[in-house]
Amino acid sequence: MNSLTRSELTRTALAGLLLTAVGVSASAPIEYLKEMPATGTVRRGDIVYVDDGKCPVGQVKKIVGGDQKAGVPRQVSCVQRPD
Repeated sequence: MNSLTRSELTRTALAGLLLTAVGVSASAPIEYLKEMPATGTVRRGDIVYVDDGKCPVGQVKKIVGGDQKAGVPRQVSCVQRPD
């Protein structure tokens, strides 16, 4: 019987979790909001997409959350619709 060390078992378990997380995130469909989220509701660094018809055809708003307390504004730009 092959005996694995605790370190090897930990690395194997972490690799399995990472592969599972990558598989889940890669297959998750992108959701589009119909209107801008309220100020302060998108966490710093989080990305949401808004399809409110205010960007050119084929594009949507990409919102990157900011942090009001730290003085970091959210970023808003029109980007090609990621599908």
